Amino acid sequence: MSTLFRKPVQATDAGKIVAAAVLAFATLAVLGLFWWSLSPILGRVYAGIRLAETATLWRFTGWGRYFTGMPAGQPFAFVSIYKSSVGFGLAATLITALLGFLAWRKRSREHIEVLITAPAAGFAQEGILCAFDSADRRVRTPVTDAGAPAPAANPFKALRDLRDIRAVETVEESVLWHLAAALFLTADATAPLADRKARDAVLKAARTAADRLAADPVAELPTELLSTLRGYMLVAITEQAGRDIDALNQIHAVLGRGDGLRDVLAELAALAVSRRVLFFPDYAWLRHVDPNLQSRITSYGGS
Repeated sequence: MSTLFRKPVQATDAGKIVAAAVLAFATLAVLGLFWWSLSPILGRVYAGIRLAETATLWRFTGWGRYFTGMPAGQPFAFVSIYKSSVGFGLAATLITALLGFLAWRKRSREHIEVLITAPAAGFAQEGILCAFDSADRRVRTPVTDAGAPAPAANPFKALRDLRDIRAVETVEESVLWHLAAALFLTADATAPLADRKARDAVLKAARTAADRLAADPVAELPTELLSTLRGYMLVAITEQAGRDIDALNQIHAVLGRGDGLRDVLAELAALAVSRRVLFFPDYAWLRHVDPNLQSRITSYGGS
């Protein structure tokens, strides 16, 4: 049978070691012969490399003076290149060992296999948050005993005419700031205000408030900031000049029948989506304050 398709004979581990050793010694022999023959030239190159590595400080060492003081064309001692490299070899070894230690230390503390080790309390929600989430991302929204966001009643349902500014003013203080901002954005998307700077002002105020609470969850927001958001919400509900009145009527209809303000916002988001005017990135700041509401709004108003 032909040997063409036979499995090649595998060398033993011992054979591989011997072959590697022979190759290493042969390489050293060739390099040694190369150095012996061309040391007058290679010695100058070697000295230049060492001087560059040490910013010329190597010339003040014994081996530095030897290599730089050798007359041109004279051969260098065969062992000179080996002995002069001992110091550099030790320094490289120490640096490598230090880098290895730092890498091991980082791996032992920050590698994912270490991070996913079960905490003492197990993988409870609080334990996971503490282990993986930074403090500036844990902004707590008031929740019920069941773990759902605390209900926010719809104060606009009790009003007969949402065009009446004075009537709406009586309930605006009862609206949480982030719900006021979200209400403005959804209402302005469906029936845009003539003043397009209002949207930018609300987004800036909402992001500022969310970032402040992200840095300090128990921080008190400035009264001026809260008043700004609620004031723009009031404008978005009552302002008629330069707006699509049919769209505004639809907004008022939603506000007038919903029991919970979060449900109202979800329905307004669905209305804006149906008109293809909802810009989802406008609600990114909500993930730090009320992620459940953000999810409902960005999922086309679905629950």
